[in-house]
Amino acid sequence: MSELRARPRPATTPAPPPAAPAIPTNPRLSKKAAQAPTPLITPTAAFALLLLPRLLSARYATIPDCDEVFNFWEPAHYLSHSHGLQTWEYSPAYAIRSWAYILLHSALSRPASLLLPGVVGKSAEFYALRVVFAVACAYAESRLYRAVATRLGRGVGAMYLAFAAGSAGMFHSAVAFLPSTFAMYTGMMAAAGFLEGKLVEGVVWTAVGGLLGWPFCLVMCVPWILGALVTGAVEGRVVGVVGRCVKGGLLSAIIVAIDSAFYRKLEIVPLNIVLYNVFSDASRGPNIYGTEPWHFYLLNLALNHNILLPLSLAAFPVLVLSTLITTPVTCREITATLPYYLWLAIFTLQPHKEERFMFLAYPLLLVNAAIALTRALDIVGAILPSRMLRRVLAAAVVALTTLLSLSRTLAVTTSYSAPLSIYSSLPANATGNLCVAGEWYRFPSHYLLPEGVRAKWLVSDFRGLLPGEFVEAGWEGTWRVPQGMNDMNLEDVGKYVSRGECEYIVGLGAKEREVVMAEGWGVVVARERFLEKEGTGVVGRVFWVPGWVRDGRRWEEYWVVKRGKVASESV
Repeated sequence: MSELRARPRPATTPAPPPAAPAIPTNPRLSKKAAQAPTPLITPTAAFALLLLPRLLSARYATIPDCDEVFNFWEPAHYLSHSHGLQTWEYSPAYAIRSWAYILLHSALSRPASLLLPGVVGKSAEFYALRVVFAVACAYAESRLYRAVATRLGRGVGAMYLAFAAGSAGMFHSAVAFLPSTFAMYTGMMAAAGFLEGKLVEGVVWTAVGGLLGWPFCLVMCVPWILGALVTGAVEGRVVGVVGRCVKGGLLSAIIVAIDSAFYRKLEIVPLNIVLYNVFSDASRGPNIYGTEPWHFYLLNLALNHNILLPLSLAAFPVLVLSTLITTPVTCREITATLPYYLWLAIFTLQPHKEERFMFLAYPLLLVNAAIALTRALDIVGAILPSRMLRRVLAAAVVALTTLLSLSRTLAVTTSYSAPLSIYSSLPANATGNLCVAGEWYRFPSHYLLPEGVRAKWLVSDFRGLLPGEFVEAGWEGTWRVPQGMNDMNLEDVGKYVSRGECEYIVGLGAKEREVVMAEGWGVVVARERFLEKEGTGVVGRVFWVPGWVRDGRRWEEYWVVKRGKVASESV
């Protein structure tokens, strides 16, 4: 028995644990996930960083384009408050503006105003809708940042984020109530999808921007689709593309149905816009509103993006040079630079030019500049292998462009913000007509006027077609053909009133104010300073400098006066 107890037990090998069930993987997605670097800054942190300047823009950005007011803010005000100014584009005789686009924003304005409990009156709707724009823009920018950082490189992403946060161009375009700004949002979402290889997502976002916002933005997906065809990325996606096309057709049908319901006849507004802008004869079309030389956009982009403009233009040449000196470029990098060049080329060739037409290109300009700078620093590193030198150069470029952009932003907001504050200075219980003569194009919309006040026009030196008024009968004005409208910018004298019909008058210049006050409008409601362009030098108009530096700026008075006797304290 003792021998049996002493006998050693045979060694046993423990049974292996049961194998885990195999998890099916997508080789394409796994490969992309392995290749995608982690951004230096998380997308959430990037969104927070971008949201701050966008919210400041919502509060302080001016409205430099009267088209924004008369074609978008005023129709939205009409849907919300049953009165507003109407341009010929909303006449059912022409129907080149989409009520679906206006309805979307008008429906958001009142609920969004609850976000600003400290702001009273209709101005709460105005600024709340701008806050919505700010959030939408910051989100789209952060989405694009993530795609740039993970697909083009962490350094490129960091540069793009720094450029976007301080951009003067993005400051004033981000919260504009314009189809070109809406297309800028969807364009950033589309570019993010294309960069990440999500071709269908990119096409869908481009379609949303084109159908609901601005049809000309559809051209922006062409380089991406061609790039996908070259790399074979379209293979295996036919079913997804067909499914999205069906949904796109449904979206188009909804938009056409909404527009047709408002106009009370079948209207395909995106088609109307293209026909008007591309196929109008010489007596009509956009060119009758003015033409600009070929370099107009280059000057404008330099004004809003300073040193980033030459960087953005140099992106493709720098990629070629980088291939020769450092590392080969990828097809994705090349494709990412092309939409910017395409957009700039197309609109440079058009005689009629507007700053807002470039809004869609602003984020693309920043991406191109980030690519160019990052690759240029790689070239410098190959020639002079000093990491510190590269960091100093990168920091210097970011600091310089941010400083110039900040100076430009302050110059605009401190020089031209008077209209936003002047109209808001009327008491909440004010009633009657507020009349404007030569300053009609700076009117910031009825959203900044009390409910009982209506804007009217006085005769001035302008001899074109001024906006009329929607019929104040529910939404009936959307389908009734207004009187005195035309698409040739011909003056309609029926849109003027006499001074005797005015309770308030708005104007620019102390001399004009003195004349108006002497005629019976003797109570000064408010006065604000406004930059005098003729007496101010180029530097003073373009950049803001500290108060202890002579910038050569000269000022005029922007004022609103009320009918009544001259008050001694107002003189």
